[in-house]
Amino acid sequence: MKRTLALIAACALAAPAHSACLGETPLAAAQAWFRQHYTFWNEPPAALRDAFAPPLLRLLEREQACTVEGVCAIDADPWLDAQDGEARDPEFFSEGRDSVRLRYRFVLDERAPAQTRELRLRFSGAGRCWRAADLIGPDGRSLSQALAAYHGQ
Repeated sequence: MKRTLALIAACALAAPAHSACLGETPLAAAQAWFRQHYTFWNEPPAALRDAFAPPLLRLLEREQACTVEGVCAIDADPWLDAQDGEARDPEFFSEGRDSVRLRYRFVLDERAPAQTRELRLRFSGAGRCWRAADLIGPDGRSLSQALAAYHGQ
């Protein structure tokens, strides 16, 4: 019985190490980022702490503080590089050690043909713990660089 309790306690202590990541691979992390944190720029930074790399998290914290006054660096959906529309039917492709390409159908109007768009997601981490580090939008602009430039870093 003591051995069983010790094993349960050890597993419980080990679990947070893996739950404190977006995914065990960059591909899994990309899928989780898109599905679980699509509106990350509007989420409280505390909710992103385990899923986002510290440099990006600090920039998002500065952005959140700035938005109390109005619109700051993020003035459109970073996934779309647009204020309106939807990303549908996402497809994820591994590219290198820490990068994932995301292709989706951009739908602005149901009556018009959808456009195919792509963006790149970068991750930091090692082993089985990957966190969001940057989103390079369809226009080729790095979110991290845009936030750093806007907030003077």
